[in-house]
Amino acid sequence: MLPEERAREKIDKQLINAGWDIVSRNEYVPKSASAVKEALMQGNTESDYLLFVDNKAIAVVEAKREENPLGEEVEKQAEDYARSPQHWYGLWYSDLIPLVYMANGKKIYFKNMLTDPEGDYVELSEMHSPKKMLQMINQVSEYGALPRLEKRGLRDCQYRAEIQFEKSLKDGEKKNLAILATGSGKTYLACLASYRLLNYTPTRRILFLVDRNNLARQTEAEFSQFDRTEGQQEMSSLYEIKRLKQEKDIKADIVISTIQKLFAVLTGQALTDVSEDAEDENTTADEEKVTKEVITLGDDLKLPPDYFQLIIVDECHRSIYGKWKAVLDYFSGAKVLGLTATPTPEAYAFFNNNIIEEYTYDDSVVDGVNVPSRVYRVSTEVTEHGGAIKSGTKVTETARKTGETTEYTSSQRVDYDPAQLDRSVVNRDQIRKVLTAYKKSIYEELYPEREKDWRYIPKTLIFAKDDNHADEIVEGVKDVFKDEFEEGVVPEHFVQKITYSSGDSNSLIRDLRTEKDFRIAVTVTLVATGTDVKPLEVVLFMKDVHSDVLYTQMKGRGCRVISDDKLREVTPNANTKECYYIVDGVGVTEHEKVIPHPVINPAPGKKVLSLEHLLEHLAHNELSDENLWLLRDYCSTINRRYEDNPLFGRHLDYFITTYGFAPRTIAGNIQAATDQGILIEHQYIDPSHDNSRRMALIYSLISSIPARKKLLEMQRGYIINTEEDPDEIIYAGFSKETAKSFIENFEKYLDDNKDSIEALRIIYNSEDTIITHSMLCELRDRLLSESRQYGVYQIWKNYKVLDTEGNVDELDVKTNVNALTNLIQIVRYAYKKNQKLTSLIKGYANRFSLYCGQHQRVLSKEQVEIMRQVAEFIINDGAISVQELNEIDTDLWRKGVTTFGAKVLASEMQSLSRFLLRVA
Repeated sequence: MLPEERAREKIDKQLINAGWDIVSRNEYVPKSASAVKEALMQGNTESDYLLFVDNKAIAVVEAKREENPLGEEVEKQAEDYARSPQHWYGLWYSDLIPLVYMANGKKIYFKNMLTDPEGDYVELSEMHSPKKMLQMINQVSEYGALPRLEKRGLRDCQYRAEIQFEKSLKDGEKKNLAILATGSGKTYLACLASYRLLNYTPTRRILFLVDRNNLARQTEAEFSQFDRTEGQQEMSSLYEIKRLKQEKDIKADIVISTIQKLFAVLTGQALTDVSEDAEDENTTADEEKVTKEVITLGDDLKLPPDYFQLIIVDECHRSIYGKWKAVLDYFSGAKVLGLTATPTPEAYAFFNNNIIEEYTYDDSVVDGVNVPSRVYRVSTEVTEHGGAIKSGTKVTETARKTGETTEYTSSQRVDYDPAQLDRSVVNRDQIRKVLTAYKKSIYEELYPEREKDWRYIPKTLIFAKDDNHADEIVEGVKDVFKDEFEEGVVPEHFVQKITYSSGDSNSLIRDLRTEKDFRIAVTVTLVATGTDVKPLEVVLFMKDVHSDVLYTQMKGRGCRVISDDKLREVTPNANTKECYYIVDGVGVTEHEKVIPHPVINPAPGKKVLSLEHLLEHLAHNELSDENLWLLRDYCSTINRRYEDNPLFGRHLDYFITTYGFAPRTIAGNIQAATDQGILIEHQYIDPSHDNSRRMALIYSLISSIPARKKLLEMQRGYIINTEEDPDEIIYAGFSKETAKSFIENFEKYLDDNKDSIEALRIIYNSEDTIITHSMLCELRDRLLSESRQYGVYQIWKNYKVLDTEGNVDELDVKTNVNALTNLIQIVRYAYKKNQKLTSLIKGYANRFSLYCGQHQRVLSKEQVEIMRQVAEFIINDGAISVQELNEIDTDLWRKGVTTFGAKVLASEMQSLSRFLLRVA
């Protein structure tokens, strides 16, 4: 590097640190604070750097090598440039660029040609910022003093949003909409935008509108602690930040308020003394009602229309488009920044479709910001069809207002529909049935791999209809879980209510985040929006929701990422949080509320392909959208787990260094292909078609066996040694209508293919032919090729849902779900060859004993043990040959050949297979 180049490198850094963008002259962008390199001056000369603010040249920087003392010759050269700008440059002063700098990488000298053109140069310790330069020439600019934004420490979506927001403001746009997924840092973006406007523009006061008071508390804390400022000072030391609780708070530099409180101050009304938690729950109830009521302001208003220069609307709640629209419209001069994860048509219209950033939930999953969701459905007779209070039933009536109770016996039958459940009628048995179904699912279907420890069930948030309903749910939890604890009593803090009546909600929410003994929280709305509880793994709905935005906010409480170590601090038996579960006890997931997105969100109870099996399917060209999206989720989750992990982060470093890409690279490729329509353009038909464009997205992984093995290893992880209207469950998992349709389609496929798939032909015709492992592999692959839902677990569960006579056994999900021979039993049941659907593994030990004793044969202990081990292969995966045994277990093959002889071993294995797998 030449001396001049070394100096330029240092000067560039000095300018960048002062907030200037370094650009070449053909890269200059209007309205930016830019330092243009080699800018043309009169006489076909070039200034080393020409600095522009608001498209007007404000300074010249003459750069020399470090050895240059920056004497009179350089002074003259720099000042000549200052007096000879091109006529097509915008200028702050006629024929003069007011500020002159000389720099050599070590020293910076400065002169103000306006105030002291003949004076001496002053040495500086750092380059001046755009803001400082404007001050020195006594000029003001609306947005020109905004310095270059350093990307460091910002997520890509935050950086893009702020850059585009400022560009939009410079372009004269008043309304700006940022669509950012839950958990991606909307409030931090608001802090950043607020600081930059307050510090670098004429903005004097900012209003931050929140949906709920509990969010106002969180926002106040985050704004106060924000320290991405010039001197790394907290923003609370630079500006007055107030949550609107008293009328005088409206005078703060940053005012945080609900629109209801703002309306009160604007119209001169006293602020309500109702508790903020109660106010929040009332607000939610109002928003869920369909109303044509519109707020009017009147004439005697206490604030001028230009009181706020910037209004940030968090979550863009629908109040600003309906009932409360007049409040926001009044401040017509203010710029508006809307933040939301779930844009509605009203939002797009209000913000004139001026979208400054769109960062979706899918994007956040790929980037490791959030985890994907999966749904588990629980339905009861009362939930679906309502119930009845029969004549003669003892009833306790509670007055909502006073809480007084009256007991009486019903004199007639009273029917109630599902909408009245838990609002007008509380059916305690219904509550317990849903909770019992959830409890049963925890260690059987949701987290079967975890050690069954009832002290540490996954942290769960239950949404209730109202405060009374929440009380009933708390009691229901205690009743349902009591048998799992000593003396039949759940621990004191195991389940707690977080509503307006439960005391310090902030403290309770904090405990839910951090305390191991707090496992289940029951709320109405206080934890519905914006509350960050990263260890939360289950969101259970016992309340239906009709608001798109609210529903998405509620279920989004569980999507936050947490490191494995932090998760285990509060849930010791957990391994990792790779998804969160929405347990739906009321059918809330069956409403069309959310904008569709391609997240792997399988039907409840569906067995998702393991990563190992997924890689195998992908390698065989089964590149369906679902498979690619599932790989995306796996890769992003694995990548996130190992980033900045002091114990195991080296594995990610090794992966990247060794294979030349990160798992997130694969996730990003798939998401980009989804967003850009590549998957639509190159549709997947089946593995036999040309899927090269799809394969290219993941080829670097699929083509490298070591990389695949390492990815599987990283996924598995590492360890260092150190009540009278009884209710009943209809189903937990699938609906009967869905199951019926599923089975009809499945059985039609079996019928259509009974001649083309060997295993189906043998079973359908009851041929006396052994079904081999390869036949079962073909059947499995053909089924999954037809539908990703045609896995053993999904088929079996649907048959179980439709079973009313006890003919379908429960499938052992821990030990038996992957046995290929389950397919034999499923097909036999579908073809009506068997009256019951039961696993071949069940009772196979007795059949093996019968095999050993047939024909009064005598087998030695060693021979019996060899054949017992062979039987385990057969009963799980189908008949195998001697050669296949050699490939599967060479030691066992060797013992078998030595003990029986090769021919006898082959005969015995065939005889055993026929005995265990016979179809006649």
